[in-house]
Amino acid sequence: MRDFRWVCGQVAEVQRFINVPRRWCEQYPARERRELWLTSDQGPEFKFVVHTTLMPARRGHRVLALLLDRELVVLHNLQTGESVNYLRSDPPLLWRRCEAVAAVLAGVGGLSAFAVAGGVAPLAVAAATLIGAPGAVAMRWLARRLAQRANDRALIEALRQAAAPAPTWPALRRVK
Repeated sequence: MRDFRWVCGQVAEVQRFINVPRRWCEQYPARERRELWLTSDQGPEFKFVVHTTLMPARRGHRVLALLLDRELVVLHNLQTGESVNYLRSDPPLLWRRCEAVAAVLAGVGGLSAFAVAGGVAPLAVAAATLIGAPGAVAMRWLARRLAQRANDRALIEALRQAAAPAPTWPALRRVK
């Protein structure tokens, strides 16, 4: 089970930046990133960086932020009722440029080794490349779908927990 935590508070500041990938292997689905500063109800501030074009809140709005390993995955605006599951809105890419180049090079290398030397091993390398690359994409897609559903369920539970009054809450609370 994933370890979700959530924090409830007021948006102190939101800044928008344009993404410029430094390396050709870095690919972001969103051309923008947002830095969100959140002041929790107990006082401490949190900074989150999200690669997205969507931000359902602005300065002064009360929000509930759902975190997975210190990364913001869902943001719910308590005043307007809007929420964004960042794995649904701007998901990470399934196929990366550097992996495509590696798959092509391995496939060509395996086929040329088979043509020059023959045998089963070079042919197995080419076959594994042809099967492995779509298999990796399929596994990433499945992991993404499961994570999206887990985020939705955790958001529902966090909203239920936030509605229940509790006198002494820590700043970060765990979704059980």
